[in-house]
Amino acid sequence: MVVYWKQFAGVSITVTLMAKTQENTSENAQKSREQLQKDVNSLKELLREAYLEIQKLKEGLHNYENPGDGYNKRWTMVTKLVFLVAKAGKPLRSAEIIPLLTDRQPEIIKKQDSLEKYISAFLNTAMKHGRLIPYKLKGVRGNFYCLPEWMDEDGELLQKMRQKVY
Repeated sequence: MVVYWKQFAGVSITVTLMAKTQENTSENAQKSREQLQKDVNSLKELLREAYLEIQKLKEGLHNYENPGDGYNKRWTMVTKLVFLVAKAGKPLRSAEIIPLLTDRQPEIIKKQDSLEKYISAFLNTAMKHGRLIPYKLKGVRGNFYCLPEWMDEDGELLQKMRQKVY
């Protein structure tokens, strides 16, 4: 018995071949060759499937690292928050921003004990520099964060944005 082992892109494949012995008759040898050919074809199919799965994973990783909407992981947290609010196209509360951020950067969950407190500091910085404007809606806990262009001269939320909040 001969055992071959090969690792391809993280997938281990083991092939066991029966060695020919002098005891094998020609009929047994023919069956053995046919069985070996079936085994080889089966392994080729497994390898093809593993390769296709690896290609799908590579594509998914590329799309995760480089989403087509322009999001960049190297931006400051304030810029990321402003981008997420702009991308949503409507005012968002911090409770709505956090899931959007964790979808794009799941590793942020491991870094912080309280994401609400962590994000709150960056939202305050964004408000301080005028990149986001808080909008308080009566009866709703917390603020909605808006882009400055969504506000009118009086500091009120534009009607079309107000409809998206309600």
